[in-house]
Amino acid sequence: MSGWVLVTGSAKRIGRAIALELAEHGWDIIVHYNRSLDDAQKLAADVHALGRNAILAEIDLSHPRAAESLIPSLAEEIGMIDALVNNASLFEPDEADPDGTRHWAINADAPRLLSKAFRDHVHPKERAVIINLLDATPPAPHFSAYNKSKQFLSDMTRNMAKSFAPQIRVNGVACGFVLPSPRQSEAAFLKMADNKTVSSQQVATAVRKLIETPTVTGEIVAVV
Repeated sequence: MSGWVLVTGSAKRIGRAIALELAEHGWDIIVHYNRSLDDAQKLAADVHALGRNAILAEIDLSHPRAAESLIPSLAEEIGMIDALVNNASLFEPDEADPDGTRHWAINADAPRLLSKAFRDHVHPKERAVIINLLDATPPAPHFSAYNKSKQFLSDMTRNMAKSFAPQIRVNGVACGFVLPSPRQSEAAFLKMADNKTVSSQQVATAVRKLIETPTVTGEIVAVV
């Protein structure tokens, strides 16, 4: 399986690793970013160096109308999009988002709206795939908005797998401790993870394998 894949939040960190892994295995990449233009341009250049196509998509996923319109606008430019990886995520303490609206918009609502638009985009005779990035770590104290949004996305993954079948497969990759947040030192991150971490590359490989396995849907694979 190959074609165009939209990887949200792909300019940096885990999203970048996923995009490069897929490009190395024959996929053309839609590089979504919000404010990280320089990183997005560098990723696109790296994808081109691998002999694949790449285009940039600048969208703030916290705005529902932007999320709803992204796939239709991309389809007008490049045609069929074969895969969607909902990777973009917000991870901030509750005091930074007291009512939880930003976490819900980016971690729950945006994947829901993108997935619905993707379903409407895929021709009835075509087959496609959605991968949602989830969290396999214990609920973090003082991060209840984040935890709730990711739990919703986990539940939605299984529900979509049923309602989108057989046209679109929907799976999840639940990540363990991968990278420190911008607020953490490396030492603090390793202490929190009890030195049990996984690499971005391991996550990216799991995403690719789920995309490439045509018989699997409704599964959530933990990478821990």
